Amino acid sequence: MSATFKPYVRIVEQPTSKPMAFRYECAVRAGGPIFGANSTLENKTYPSIEIVGYVGNAVVIISCVTKDPPYCPHPHKLVGTDCQYGVCKKLFNTEQMPLAFKNLSIRHVKKKNIESVLTEREALRIDPFRTGFNHRLEASVIDLYSLRLCFQVFIDDKKGGFTNPLDPIVSEPIYDKKAMTELEICRVCACPASVDGGTEHILLCEKVVKDDILIRFYEEKNNQIIWEDYASFEMNDVHKQTAIAFTPPPYPIKNIKEPVEVFIQLKRPSDGLLSEPVPFRYLPSIIVQTCRYNNEMIKAKIVLID
Repeated sequence: MSATFKPYVRIVEQPTSKPMAFRYECAVRAGGPIFGANSTLENKTYPSIEIVGYVGNAVVIISCVTKDPPYCPHPHKLVGTDCQYGVCKKLFNTEQMPLAFKNLSIRHVKKKNIESVLTEREALRIDPFRTGFNHRLEASVIDLYSLRLCFQVFIDDKKGGFTNPLDPIVSEPIYDKKAMTELEICRVCACPASVDGGTEHILLCEKVVKDDILIRFYEEKNNQIIWEDYASFEMNDVHKQTAIAFTPPPYPIKNIKEPVEVFIQLKRPSDGLLSEPVPFRYLPSIIVQTCRYNNEMIKAKIVLID
């Protein structure tokens, strides 16, 4: 192995993508454990890590960080085995790898307590990406319904301590069930789309998570789905969680003579939830081109009159 090789941490099992309950401290029931992405009723799995390129003892510190970069310390706490002050700390040997964390739950911290909790985290010097703690004064910018787990591993320095840090690594996002409302399309731009797609449309909806939403198009015949595709849009096309600017996918049959009615619905990838579908129309491309030409002519006449 190269002399310049540095050991690193790898996440073997990501946390589940299904929303879970972030319990308040006053809750009667403790929150359930964080299961792994591949967990089933018959075979439960849990978030797991391993160190690549190192053999021996090590210490891992797990804390909550914000879902979006630069991954600031998140006020929510981890509770369970080996947890104290909202942080999990565990001594282990690489013979135990992959190392699974079976009893971790997430405790929801109220807005009024964010500043004090993050001040405590600062005193513990738990700041994996050295982003600082200025965000504790702006509680409104912290998303309390999503976070990531951050794994910091320190390997044996051969002097009786664990002072050699490996690069921190973050998990996939974990979402609180409270943020995952029912999906509902409130209104869609009335303009039909060309069979070629490519025209931007606007959809109004109940609140969605911008990186956990899709717009599904499909067509049915005799109660069978005969076509399915998805709209194109970026995360920054989702406005305040309630409006999406999107481009419909092309319709597969280009030489239609009459309008075709299909359906669109919202889909949440994390749990597969679908909204109620609403109708959407595709027009022959020649009709759309004619409409655009007529609109341009009307605009030109208005300019000439002015």
